[in-house]
Amino acid sequence: MCQLSNRIMSPGDMKASLTPLSSFAFVDFHMVMMAAHPQGADMQFDRYLLAQLIRTTIAVTITLVGIVWLFQTIRILELVVSRNGPLPDFIVMSVSVIPLWLTIAFPISAFIAVTWVFQRAIADRELLVMQASGRSAFQLARAPLALAMGVSAILALNSTVLLPFSFGIYKETQFKLRNSIPAVMLREGVFIDVVDGMTMLIGQKNEGGLASDIFIHDERAQDKVITITAKFGKFIEKDGAPAVILQDGMRNEVNQNGEASASLLFDTHSVTIVSEQQTTQARINLDMNEDSISNLLDPSSAPSPDYVDQRRAEGHYRIISPLLGFVLIMVAACSVLCGQIRRDTLSRRTMLNVGAAMVTIAMLVSGRSLATSMPAAIPLIYASLLVPALILLSMLVMPTLRVRAADNASAEITA
Repeated sequence: MCQLSNRIMSPGDMKASLTPLSSFAFVDFHMVMMAAHPQGADMQFDRYLLAQLIRTTIAVTITLVGIVWLFQTIRILELVVSRNGPLPDFIVMSVSVIPLWLTIAFPISAFIAVTWVFQRAIADRELLVMQASGRSAFQLARAPLALAMGVSAILALNSTVLLPFSFGIYKETQFKLRNSIPAVMLREGVFIDVVDGMTMLIGQKNEGGLASDIFIHDERAQDKVITITAKFGKFIEKDGAPAVILQDGMRNEVNQNGEASASLLFDTHSVTIVSEQQTTQARINLDMNEDSISNLLDPSSAPSPDYVDQRRAEGHYRIISPLLGFVLIMVAACSVLCGQIRRDTLSRRTMLNVGAAMVTIAMLVSGRSLATSMPAAIPLIYASLLVPALILLSMLVMPTLRVRAADNASAEITA
């Protein structure tokens, strides 16, 4: 228990006891109330913060894309293995679909990066010190603004160039594999129903799609049954469909009554391996993700009038979607920088931050979905990102403008 002294301090003793405290108070006051950092120190802090944001964004993006890649490549691997596709096809399909995932993974990664870096900066009191030194919210947001513009530029390049190009490669490779010969059909000594109405047996398979001792039982035509035997054959792709070129064999044809109607020997004969229900194997219609924005907005480029509104909505979405990264980064920055930075309100601001980001994404997706059935709702796609972007920028800029206006007014009064 502390005891109070009854001794009355002399003026000299009081002065001596207050001197260290006064010195400390002066030093602490000087540290807090000093003028704003010089321009060089400001730029150094901005570069430091931007480097942290970029590294974290890259790390989170790789993590998110990697998780999606692991799940999606299982389907790709199943397709490649079942069709006996080569390893390069698996690699091409795995890589070429990444730009499609980046359209949503990259903005979310940047949002997570800004939120995490700012929370760590508050925990380390870096932002608290910088705000106490006189830096405004807009000055503290220069690094997130630079990141936001960079992310939006990359997303714009991805939306206009990378996505159509890479997804076109993905769909072409997928189409080729789906219309190739299944690997199970090349098993030796096994009767396989390769398509509806066609059964095939091969005696021996070799590399390069070659086979020997081939038997084919074809019931695809309703009025006849065809039986083909051949010593050699090679599986190929013909007019976008799998086929087999037979050599040195016999073709027998039996009508509905079971009577032999035709029989011939051949040196070379080709058989297309498709069912009668497959009217065409040519890949005509393009996926919207592999089409250019100009084609999506052009009604004459639609494969059917039923797809005009859907393609137009997709085109406008591709135009404005790169701004999603900018808006999400600004949401994360404003939730921390607007107002007094305090550690006790950080959890509440984080919840508000995440909620605002989810609402922004929901508005964009809802506007896009509504525009597919209602063309008059296309402006909602743009408003879902442009309006939040303007509001967030004004939240950063307006306090700085008000302070400058007040300083100018004070200077005029003093003069």
